[in-house]
Amino acid sequence: MASPVMFAAAYRMLGRPKLLTRSSFHFRADSCSQHVEPAIAMLLASQAGRFDEILVDGKEFQSADFKFPAKWSSFEFIYKLGGGEVGVYKNFQQLLIECKAIVRGNVLSELYLIDEDVCSQGDENPDPRLDNLKSLCDLITCLADLAHYHDEKLRGEEYRLIFVEEDGVKGAKTIALQPNIDLELLQHNVSSLLLGTLLESNFEVNPHIVKERSIFRASLVEFSAEISDGRERFKFLVMNWKEFLRLYNNNLDTYLSGFSFHKAKQEVGTAELSIADQLSKLISDISGKILSIPISLVVLVAIGKSDNGFESAILVLGVTLTSFIMAETIGAQKLQYNRICHSRMLLFSAHEKKIEIYPDDLKAYLRSAVRGLVRNEKMLGRSLVALRCLVWIPAISAAAVHGFIYRAELHEGWRYIAMRAGDLLNALACC
Repeated sequence: MASPVMFAAAYRMLGRPKLLTRSSFHFRADSCSQHVEPAIAMLLASQAGRFDEILVDGKEFQSADFKFPAKWSSFEFIYKLGGGEVGVYKNFQQLLIECKAIVRGNVLSELYLIDEDVCSQGDENPDPRLDNLKSLCDLITCLADLAHYHDEKLRGEEYRLIFVEEDGVKGAKTIALQPNIDLELLQHNVSSLLLGTLLESNFEVNPHIVKERSIFRASLVEFSAEISDGRERFKFLVMNWKEFLRLYNNNLDTYLSGFSFHKAKQEVGTAELSIADQLSKLISDISGKILSIPISLVVLVAIGKSDNGFESAILVLGVTLTSFIMAETIGAQKLQYNRICHSRMLLFSAHEKKIEIYPDDLKAYLRSAVRGLVRNEKMLGRSLVALRCLVWIPAISAAAVHGFIYRAELHEGWRYIAMRAGDLLNALACC
């Protein structure tokens, strides 16, 4: 296998002789030199070409059986390169013209460019154009993965990447990119890190990659649709790569914001439904308590028809206990009501803090939901306070009726109690 790096080392040891043609050079040494023999050995080992003619002291040798004599005074040869497939080119221009694999994103790992003296490996100060070339090839590879399909029908050396804008309002738009790298594009280094995250191989890593790939294609169509030629479109994309990335990121942010707002709207709706459901359950429980108030008032009739004061007092005691139990039950519901109000504030507080960045429809929806729930809470709070007062009406009414009917007995009872209390006080005073 040919080694351009080994050829570069040998060629430099020979003093970089000028090319006779685009693919051959002539070397002559008029005195024995120590670096010539190892350079020739490296040329043979590099397999980058062949010796067309070898003369030692005027005598011609065949390259296949050539061996340096022990002594020589003049040595010259013509070396012919094997072509672009060995990775040795005259210059960048020849590389870009003859290396057809570049338009498909493939570049040889070992390269040597004779005129510029640029080697892809081993140089202390590598030519930045080589890095730029690799970045452009990476870009082509990523674009090929993102393209809907590849068109190679025109000529074998042409390579077209077809992109279709999906979900277009005015119908599908199709553009073709025809990768073609020239000397001007070699001045640009494009980063394909973003595109690397959108490759088909990342489907399991990013669940949103399908939509992100679609946004990238739509952004590409939007960015370069006005340019008709595929090669010019590719060149325009490379030379304005940062502007394109800005457009793509804006489109992606718009999508993600819309997704987030949709999710926020769903969260608000779910929270509203949950709080409303809890308030509804509490109202249903209260409704049952309200019905017990008129039922308890029936005891007033029984008190009026009781045969004696003892029976009437038992009925009053029963109604009082019922009112007490109902009041405590409503008090417990008031605590539950407070928890529901607190939950509503927790669920909506995060959205209320971000309300200024929400779109208008989500703002209106959020404010409407909060206002409606607050109104329900206030009405239910007032109902609980009123109901807790109302449950005591049967007990108070029963006590009032009992006191009115048996006022004489009660009066005598209080007089008796007062007398007994006086006697007890007098007895204590005498002691």
